Amino acid sequence: MNTLDIPAKTRLKLVKATPRKETHGKELVQAISLRLEWWPQDNAAVNMLHEGLQDALWWVPPEAQAQAQLDGIAPVKKHRRVPSLGMPLAIDAAFSGYTVTIEHGIDEETELELYACGLDKFKVDAKEGGSVAISWSLASNKQVTPQLVGALCGLEGSEVVATFVPPTVGDAIDGSVEAFERDHPPASAEDLFADGGGPGDDEDDDDSEGGVDVNRDLRNVNGAGALPH
Repeated sequence: MNTLDIPAKTRLKLVKATPRKETHGKELVQAISLRLEWWPQDNAAVNMLHEGLQDALWWVPPEAQAQAQLDGIAPVKKHRRVPSLGMPLAIDAAFSGYTVTIEHGIDEETELELYACGLDKFKVDAKEGGSVAISWSLASNKQVTPQLVGALCGLEGSEVVATFVPPTVGDAIDGSVEAFERDHPPASAEDLFADGGGPGDDEDDDDSEGGVDVNRDLRNVNGAGALPH
């Protein structure tokens, strides 16, 4: 099963928190979506989203490669392969069934927990020099209380410390985009307007930034070749 293996107690930015209601049968249940941003220390983290993505985005000059062979240390991949490639890149990846714990308050008893979380709408902002920002949306509709909603909305725009626990093998959920959409159906127009939203109130404002679709644009990366599927 494909998993997003983020180190425990990772520092992230909670860019946006969006509470909403979802229809389950004849009932409306409370749900919430978070937009999160992560700056991993190693840009190899992008390979969790798509195999070979690191090599498609960065390369090592021949002189650096030769020096690395002499030193016996793997070269740092920090040069953008295609500097003119627009960023951020939209990555077609999704993961389901995560339990997410966010530190809050003075001890573990006041931590915020989100269950059966789905992760999708990934974007990668690759920088010259090797740094990278990975952002995504987290959605949950299980045991989302008004207190939890209030606490998460209060953290909007702040740095948080979070731990992501993937589902166990017995609870494994298909990580495809199709499976995610089955588990987290989009709210209907009636639900959006009933909850005070509207066509302009997208839960992820940054989706309007025009992220580039990696599955389309990276096929033409010189020297990288088409990404494997």
